[in-house]
Amino acid sequence: VYADDTMLYRTGKDPALICPAIEKDLRIAAKWADIWGMRFNANKTVAMYISRTTATPPPITFAGATLEYSHEHRHLGFILDSALSFHAHVNALTRKGVTEVFLLRRLSYKVKDRDLLLKIYKMYVRPHLEYASPTW
Repeated sequence: VYADDTMLYRTGKDPALICPAIEKDLRIAAKWADIWGMRFNANKTVAMYISRTTATPPPITFAGATLEYSHEHRHLGFILDSALSFHAHVNALTRKGVTEVFLLRRLSYKVKDRDLLLKIYKMYVRPHLEYASPTW
């Protein structure tokens, strides 16, 4: 469960036992937030069920709202999916890198200084390809 860049997780074989445990953890987190004068936004909180089976897990409620199950979620710049594959993350990095390379290529027609283009590449293109990339 992702709540405002906070991740709660439970492991086990039976979703009927895991989901109530997650709800209990969410109640504890909400109580902690209340003590410290904070709150979590239930509308921005999502649940993810990671399993080899395609069975639908029981619903999880938090702050009076039923959480939506998501097949993929971006957490701290990394895209995690319910199959634990890197496809979504690599595809997002590829799209971002292709866009940056396209812009750099267009800029290369205007700027003839190759050292400047290399600096721009190192500042804008390469970080997108390196950041949180398991394939690098």
